[in-house]
Amino acid sequence: MSKQEILPLNKELLSRPTNQLLNDFGAGRASPGSGSAAALLSLLSAKMINTVCEISLKKPECEASKKEFEFIAKTIKEEIEPRLKELFESDAKDFEKVVALRVKRDQAEDSSEKAKYTKESLDLLETATNYTFEVGEISIRLMGFGVVMFEKGWHAIRGDSGVSISAAMSGVMSSIFIANLNLKTLKKRKYAKENVTRCQKLQDNLSKLQTQAFSCVTTISSESIGSIQLELDEGS
Repeated sequence: MSKQEILPLNKELLSRPTNQLLNDFGAGRASPGSGSAAALLSLLSAKMINTVCEISLKKPECEASKKEFEFIAKTIKEEIEPRLKELFESDAKDFEKVVALRVKRDQAEDSSEKAKYTKESLDLLETATNYTFEVGEISIRLMGFGVVMFEKGWHAIRGDSGVSISAAMSGVMSSIFIANLNLKTLKKRKYAKENVTRCQKLQDNLSKLQTQAFSCVTTISSESIGSIQLELDEGS
C-alpha cells in the first residue's frame, strides 16, 4: 500500500470519492469492515427515504400525509443520518485498533503482556459491537419509514421506497450477523450474556417488518402484472 492510500487518522472515510471508498472495502484489510458496511447500507436507505419525502411533499395527491413526511424527513436529517455517519467512522477506527491489539497479543511472549492485550482487544470489541447493535436498531426504524413512504408516498417513485426498504433490511441483517459473531468471541464475558437478548429482539423486529416489506413487493408485482395483462387485452 502506498503512503497516498493510507487514510490519515483525522480524515473521515466518508469524505473519500465513491470509487475510492468502495476500493477500501474490497482491499482485503480489516477496516473499513462489516460494521461500517452495515452503517453504509442504512445511510443509503436514509437518503432514499429522504428523496421520496422531498418529492412527495411537492405532490398535491400526497397532501394528507404531509405532516408525517415532514416528521420522517426531519428525523432522518437531524438524528438518523448524522448518527449513522458517526457509527460508520467509529466502527472503522475502533475495529482497526481491535485488530492491531490482536496482533500485539499474538506476538507477545510474556503471559501478563498477552493477557493485557487480550483484555484491551475484547474491551474494544464490546464497544464496536455496541455500534453494530445501534446500526441494527436504527435500520429497523428506517424499514418502518420505508414502508410508510411506499404506502403513502408518491406512487411513481415507489422504486425508491423499495430500495430504501431493501437497504435498511440489509442493514439489520448485517448487524445481526456481526453482533452474533462478536458475541461468540465474547462468550466468556458478562457482556455476551447481557446482550444475547438484544440480538434476538433485532431478529424478532426484523421478522415483523419483513412481512410488511414482502407485502409491498406483492403489491407492486400485482399492479405490474395487472397493467401488462390489461395492455395485452386491449391490443388483442
